[in-house]
Amino acid sequence: MINQKPKTYNEIIRMKKCYTLTQYFSNITENMFNEIYNFLGQSPDNTIVANQNLLSFVDGASQVVRTFPLTPKNSSFDNIQITRNGVSITPHYSPSSSSSWSGSSSNNNNNNNNNNNNNNR
Repeated sequence: MINQKPKTYNEIIRMKKCYTLTQYFSNITENMFNEIYNFLGQSPDNTIVANQNLLSFVDGASQVVRTFPLTPKNSSFDNIQITRNGVSITPHYSPSSSSSWSGSSSNNNNNNNNNNNNNNR
């Protein structure tokens, strides 16, 4: 997909990070892929941030330099971030409608209150 061959270990790793994006988005073109690859290579502080709708080029000063609209292949993630340290993918969180957590907490409070009352007798 990229028009150049990586020559160093770091370039291979950078290319692998870029290919990760193609697993999540269907409209990453060859030109976009090359721009992402080159942008990450310009500075170790450059970052790529993507959500379900938008891919952003973020420079070392945390300024958004450029954005691209995206089409996700699936909705299994909320955010993808590519930095010099690696690729971070935030999975999509779907809250459940169950309220068992709050009920359990309430029961613990009642049990604690009962234990305290029994200890004071």
